Amino acid sequence: MADFVKFHFDNTFYDEPMSFPPFNIVQVGDIDTYSGFKCTKHIQIAHEITYIVRGNGTMLCDDKTHFCKTGDIIFNPKGTAHAIDSADGHSLRYYYIAFDIPDTSNECEKALAEFFASAKAGCMTADRSIPHTFHDIFLNLYGKDEFSSVIVTDSIRKLLIYVLRSLSGEANRVYVPDLRFGKKRTVAQICSFIDSNVEDINVLKKLPQRFDYSYSHISSFFSKSMGLSLKEYFLMSRHRRACELLRSGMSVTAVSERMGYSSIHVFSKAFSGRENISPSVYAQKYKTK
Repeated sequence: MADFVKFHFDNTFYDEPMSFPPFNIVQVGDIDTYSGFKCTKHIQIAHEITYIVRGNGTMLCDDKTHFCKTGDIIFNPKGTAHAIDSADGHSLRYYYIAFDIPDTSNECEKALAEFFASAKAGCMTADRSIPHTFHDIFLNLYGKDEFSSVIVTDSIRKLLIYVLRSLSGEANRVYVPDLRFGKKRTVAQICSFIDSNVEDINVLKKLPQRFDYSYSHISSFFSKSMGLSLKEYFLMSRHRRACELLRSGMSVTAVSERMGYSSIHVFSKAFSGRENISPSVYAQKYKTK
């Protein structure tokens, strides 16, 4: 396996789980692999969540094999079989955490424990908040200050809730303002829809179906309300997302692919036009902070 691994931030606590009451962490990590990587079949000793950061692969979840892609979440309950293969010609990076909930005296933890105890193994589109909660766990796992354990506890709780929503088919809810805001509510809905689907390069084409108006009507209404065109708002939102991904440590190539650009050159030109520096320089600038 080592020959196919770029790096592996693996933290195992099999004999004595790492305690962040009311949760225990049995294993947590981040791995980036080359094509040809295989994680051999094994039985889960605790519930495990896997998030595909980049790439494609096949995942054995109990008795079924799923093809998984960037942005998917995989759940394997305790006692089930699990294995991972990167897809031919593709690298694979994923985050993972194995956990249990020993203290269910709180209603939230009780509901989470009951859900994961009955949930079946499987693969679904992940809520977009999931990678951020993983990052908070990684950054605070070994205690930067007196607040670190609090952040890890809260991040595990949020992670489990987002996974529950993902597995229930309720990931990536779009914020919708109250009806009393009238026409402004529709503008906010359009912004939320674009922001929530900004990695989809064809999202603007989906607006008529989503809002039941012609594109020209939506475009005119949006421009008058916001003072900028739909396309400009979309490009601004995409740029913000690209910056977030670069700051998270994702490579320029991976960000370009994830955002749907036809080439790194096209992505770099678009990014530099807004930021006045190349995406590689931007990423390096953030890395040194």
